Amino acid sequence: MLKKIIPLGLVASMLIPTIASAQTVTTQIRSPKALYVSQIKSGRQMIKNNYDINQVIKDDIKDKLSQVKTLITQDKGSKTLKAKKDILETQRNVIRSDIGTLKTINANSTIDLKTVKIYKTNKGYAPLVNDIQNIPPLQTNKILVLQKLSSDLGTLIILLNN
Repeated sequence: MLKKIIPLGLVASMLIPTIASAQTVTTQIRSPKALYVSQIKSGRQMIKNNYDINQVIKDDIKDKLSQVKTLITQDKGSKTLKAKKDILETQRNVIRSDIGTLKTINANSTIDLKTVKIYKTNKGYAPLVNDIQNIPPLQTNKILVLQKLSSDLGTLIILLNN
C-alpha cells in the first residue's frame, strides 16, 4: 500500500510546479491592464459624477430659458422691453460670453474623449489613464461656467420681472 502512495505523491509533486507556472504566465499576460484598472475605474466614476452634476445644472438652465422666453413674450405685449433695453443688452452680452466659454470647454473635452477611445482600442493604458485624469478638471470648469450661466439667466429673469 505504501509503495502505491509514494509514486502518486511524486507525480503530484511534479505537477504542482507546472500548475503554479501556468498561473504565473496567465497573471503576467493580464498584468499590463491590471496595473491601470483601479485608476481607470476611479477616473470614470469621477467623470460620471461630474456629468450627472452637469445634467442637473443644464436642466435648471433649460427651465430658466423657458421662463425668459415667457417673460419676453409677455413684455412684448405691454411694450416694456424698450425701457429696459440697455440693461437687458448688457446681460445678454454676459450670457453670450458664458456660452462662448462653454463652447471652448466642450471642444477641448471632445478631443480628449476621442483620444481616450483610440488609446482604449490600442490598449495604451498609461496614456489612457493620463487622458482620463485630464477630463475631470475640464468638467469642473464646465460646472463653474454652467453655474455662472444659470446665475446670469436668473439675473436676466429678475431684470425682466422689474
